[in-house]
Amino acid sequence: MKKFYKTADVEKREGGYAVLLDGKPVKTPLGRPLVVPALPLAAGLAAEWAAQGQVLKPETMPLTRLANTMVDKAAGPDRADMNAELLKYGGSDLLCYFAPHPSDLVRKQEDVWRPLLAWMEERYGIVLGTASGVQFRQQPPEALEKLKNIIDGLDAGAFTVVQAAAATAGSVIIALALLEGRLAAETAYAAAFVDELHQLEAWGEDEEARRRLEAKRGELAEVVRFRELLKTSV
Repeated sequence: MKKFYKTADVEKREGGYAVLLDGKPVKTPLGRPLVVPALPLAAGLAAEWAAQGQVLKPETMPLTRLANTMVDKAAGPDRADMNAELLKYGGSDLLCYFAPHPSDLVRKQEDVWRPLLAWMEERYGIVLGTASGVQFRQQPPEALEKLKNIIDGLDAGAFTVVQAAAATAGSVIIALALLEGRLAAETAYAAAFVDELHQLEAWGEDEEARRRLEAKRGELAEVVRFRELLKTSV
């Protein structure tokens, strides 16, 4: 799509701050006004729109994508379905499936994942079972019920952070730790892709694999930036 505006600004509106293009409010894909609760986030959105060239490139607007999800999905009628999808990560969380070998990979997983599993128990009282290998491990119903209650209780902004992080990392544990600041973007990336990083270290660089990993690293960094900008309501 060609760029159709000259200016991108922010204006206080009912419910928060709106992004305006040539004085007209931006709409989400579902036609809702793009209004967010924090001025820093609104400013970040406006900056993405302002930075566009003659052709709009949605892939260069990660904050806008996350904000659209927050407004259209996390705060909309699809939330119950999205909660159910997010809960599925708890039923087969990445951190619950340790490699049976080689020993150096197992050691890396143990060093990175066990503290997060312990944090999940200490913080939320959720104990998830682990397995060695890829054979499915049924999680305790009481653990999944506790996780369901946590997911259901997330506000739209927090849910957006957790949903996006879990989709990238394959782990709701990593996603919740990222939401609460237990993990930074880089440590979340290292935890989520310990297997892939080990493979590159063991077998040498692979350009395509590295490119995929860098894209995932960027996604987690943008989720954290979204979280930080959303924190301060002015």
